[in-house]
Amino acid sequence: MELRQWKYFLKVAELRNFSEASRQLNITQSTLSQQIKKLEEEMNVTLLLRDSHHVMLTDIGEAILPSVEKTIRDANACADIIRDVQNLNTGTLNIGATQSFSLLLRETIMEFCKQYPGVKLNVHCQPMEMLIDMLDKEDIDIALCYRSTTPLYDTIESHILFDNKLSVVVSDTHPLATRKSIRIEELERHFLALPAIGTQARSTFDNMIKDSDLKFNIGMEVSAIHMLLDIVRGTRYVTLLSSATISQYSGLKSIPIENEGCGMEGSYNIRKGTYMKKATKQFLKLLCEKNSYNMAFMYAID
Repeated sequence: MELRQWKYFLKVAELRNFSEASRQLNITQSTLSQQIKKLEEEMNVTLLLRDSHHVMLTDIGEAILPSVEKTIRDANACADIIRDVQNLNTGTLNIGATQSFSLLLRETIMEFCKQYPGVKLNVHCQPMEMLIDMLDKEDIDIALCYRSTTPLYDTIESHILFDNKLSVVVSDTHPLATRKSIRIEELERHFLALPAIGTQARSTFDNMIKDSDLKFNIGMEVSAIHMLLDIVRGTRYVTLLSSATISQYSGLKSIPIENEGCGMEGSYNIRKGTYMKKATKQFLKLLCEKNSYNMAFMYAID
């Protein structure tokens, strides 16, 4: 009985298809079938039922599946620890970030790749709910976003990186650009280009006004934050985003909002009980060094 045989079984159990499993495992279908048959013979059980069209788990296969998944996760964790001992010369770091948070990562990503060229860096930009789901499934190592106002999964723990607030964002040539602060009701007189529903900035804004009678002139909604900022920078449109979002974006001005309920805490999220890779720690340290909002995280990982 070998670990790779259990990996083969797990992939077939996931896909319920020998052909696709062999393709993803980069082995021949006959090799895959032989190895699983060998595993079944050694265990003296039948794990999979298959015919020319279907693959099903037996009751034994279903019963042991969670233990097999845990075994593979533990084996992968051991491999990650070994790679860390190699001074980050090898390995993979999977980072998830919401679109608005991803704008804070550019310099950090470039510096990380410069310092650790042997580490493969995968960056996934998705909505927060999708990132948390990916984190729960261990498809990513860490999720960077503004802290959720709703409870996360029981398996996820969230830590604050920095405090920030939702702000009014305009072109630095906009008439509002000279303002030191603004009340949200004043925006009724302006054309708004808002981040799309479901983004964290939009949710914060919607929560702020949900019990009010305010009427806003929303001219557009944009899901791509880069595009939204380009539009605002070149027009008289007004948007609302975390002030940190535009910290590395020229030609824009953020104006503090006087109303309550505009807090947006930058956070990192990890899966409870999961080993934090050295690469993850180094990436977060670089993030704090490259951005000036808060250095508190530096002390949490030493």
